Amino acid sequence: MKMKIIGILTIVVLLVLTSGCVEETTDQGETEANTALATFQVADKVTDDFNSVNVTFSELRLFYQSEDDNDSYVSVMSEEKTVDLINLNLSNINATLGVAEIEVGNYSKLWINVTNAVGVLNSTGAEVNISVPSGWLKIQQLHLFNITKGNHTITVDIDLESSIHTFHGGEEYKFIPVISTLEHTHEKELKFREHDQSKIKNMVGNRKPAIDIYVNGTVVKNTIDLDGNVSYEFNASATLDLDGDSLTYEWDFGDGTNASGAVVDHTYAEGQENYQVYLTVSDGEAEAQEHFLVKVDIGNSGNGNGNSGNGNGPN
Repeated sequence: MKMKIIGILTIVVLLVLTSGCVEETTDQGETEANTALATFQVADKVTDDFNSVNVTFSELRLFYQSEDDNDSYVSVMSEEKTVDLINLNLSNINATLGVAEIEVGNYSKLWINVTNAVGVLNSTGAEVNISVPSGWLKIQQLHLFNITKGNHTITVDIDLESSIHTFHGGEEYKFIPVISTLEHTHEKELKFREHDQSKIKNMVGNRKPAIDIYVNGTVVKNTIDLDGNVSYEFNASATLDLDGDSLTYEWDFGDGTNASGAVVDHTYAEGQENYQVYLTVSDGEAEAQEHFLVKVDIGNSGNGNGNSGNGNGPN
């Protein structure tokens, strides 16, 4: 189920001439700085589903275009900051995440780290935690960030309707940022704008899968009670991968047995009553893992239904 909300994360880079480490010699023999002051700000729109959405940003990095890939970057946040994105819109203001003096030149990547998100539902007034399975939003392999003298603005629009998902039968919210538009302007002149989702997808770094597990149609979170000597269906087919990668599933049932696949059957025989189950899902580049405790009643053959959760399986 998608939350019908749309937010805009705006990152503003304002470049002005200041003193710095790279210098040019003028006709008068004076030196002229070749650096810029970068100010990063965020803003957002109101939504019908939330009264507030507080997002915690912990770091923002700009990477130099270089052959050694990720080794050279400048961090432009000195400390983490929590921003109520909806309040920004209602107050018609922006919030500054960080300020740093940077060299002009080519920057090939922009990484934004989101550590936490909390929302207040408009319908009930309840505060809900919105977990962040993959904290880094990585915009990379681009030619967008050619920073020259003058004022630059880099805008990243986040589509919250596509970014916030429900898991575990609608009991948990997860935030996996989806970009709707990228824009780069210089001195009010548009240098670059992209809103084609297929192209933007190729500009965003890989995100690991977000796992969702059901046992016989029962939501699995931390613990589930099962009967011994009964076959159960372990189903992770609702696992989400925003990049559309092919996924592999590896189960470790904690009793010395393993299985592969999104949907597998397993029976716990007599023996130890508690088992830690691990599921590892890989998209070929990154792995995600979930684990939960199975409590087995070895003296009860039961009816094959787990007795915790709401019993609603994945669609």
